[in-house]
Amino acid sequence: MTNYIYKFLFLFFIINFFSFSNADDKIAYIDMDFILSQSNASKSLFNQLNKIEDMNLKNFKNNEKSLKDEESKILSSKNIVSNEEYTIKVNNFREDLKNYQTKKREIINKFNKKKNDEIIRYINLISPIINEFMEKNSIGILIEKKNIFIAKSNYDITKNVLEKINNQIKEFKILDDK
Repeated sequence: MTNYIYKFLFLFFIINFFSFSNADDKIAYIDMDFILSQSNASKSLFNQLNKIEDMNLKNFKNNEKSLKDEESKILSSKNIVSNEEYTIKVNNFREDLKNYQTKKREIINKFNKKKNDEIIRYINLISPIINEFMEKNSIGILIEKKNIFIAKSNYDITKNVLEKINNQIKEFKILDDK
């Protein structure tokens, strides 16, 4: 609770400082989460990322099914084969499992990095549009909506910026891995 009070007081003093020092600058706020979820280009981006993730999950399930089948074969052959042969099969299976887990971790990390890189690339693509909107409307300070305690809705430029973004960027294609 005291954290909110400190944030409020900090924001209050910052706003007062800027209003006294630069009274001509307008202040506005924007909901970047809304922009990232509702713009046409970001919807395209997240659809592409979801397809990649779904494909990865499908491959993981297939590989895990194969590993379970292999494990079942090894367990069923326990009484049929010699102890040395069984031990070799178990050790090979453990090595295969370890390799699969390592490969899965690498794929997940690679996907997460790609996802973050593409989101950053998208934000860098829309930043000039937001800056242009700020210049045209003489907005000096732009604050993220989630960092605001209370504000009038007429300071919210989210829908106007979203309209500009949708008009200027129709689709967003993720970069191929190289």
